[in-house]
Amino acid sequence: MIINYASYTDIGKVRENNEDYHIVIPFEEHNEFAAAVADGMGGHLFGEIASKTAIDTFEKKIRDRRFKNCINIKDYLYNVCKLSNKEILEFSKKHNVLSGMGTTLDAIYIKDDKIHIIHIGDSRIYTISGDNIKMVTKDHSYVQQLLDKGDITFDEFKNHPNKNVITKALGITDNPEPDIFEMQYNFCGYMLLCSDGLTNMLDDNNILNIINQDTDLDTKVRNLGEKANENGGTDNITIVLIKTEKKAEE
Repeated sequence: MIINYASYTDIGKVRENNEDYHIVIPFEEHNEFAAAVADGMGGHLFGEIASKTAIDTFEKKIRDRRFKNCINIKDYLYNVCKLSNKEILEFSKKHNVLSGMGTTLDAIYIKDDKIHIIHIGDSRIYTISGDNIKMVTKDHSYVQQLLDKGDITFDEFKNHPNKNVITKALGITDNPEPDIFEMQYNFCGYMLLCSDGLTNMLDDNNILNIINQDTDLDTKVRNLGEKANENGGTDNITIVLIKTEKKAEE
């Protein structure tokens, strides 16, 4: 497989600072790739510290030589979350003014024919292939719980006043509960990691239409961000877009 990527982040139209962080790690080895998006919460600076902690920890542990020889990747990725969670909690305890800060984390690690995924919070990961867009994560949010129980419709879910109330995040409890799973790396198309600053402003069809435009990756992520701002830009917007395609000999 050949992997190309582009990323974008913007403060939006309402927030005073950007509490999102992201990273892309294109390893020299052609069969490995990693990326992550974190959306901090807790107010001015608080969320920024939490999201940066999560991203820094993810990068450090993914680059760790011991990871290369790891047999149980799922347990290793869970420990990445536990370590990030611990560092955020310890930091907030040392600085009482920062109490209550936390962050989402959506991350992927691609190796050979597997995509390993971390998900906690309401940032999202999508796959896009042709005219199909699929959300491979499920929001950890109050309104998602209402939708799952059948208490609200999908239209009510999209416009619910408590849409931003999340039920899981790093830095909130002593024991984080991320979703960690894997997918077969057997498709050609796009993977999208994004904070809810994008998905609260654009629905899946809007996202699909922009990604399928005949433009390069940098233009696609910029167009997504600009459209989110045109539609209100009520939150920070962070996007990592990854394009996968087969090598000629495949």
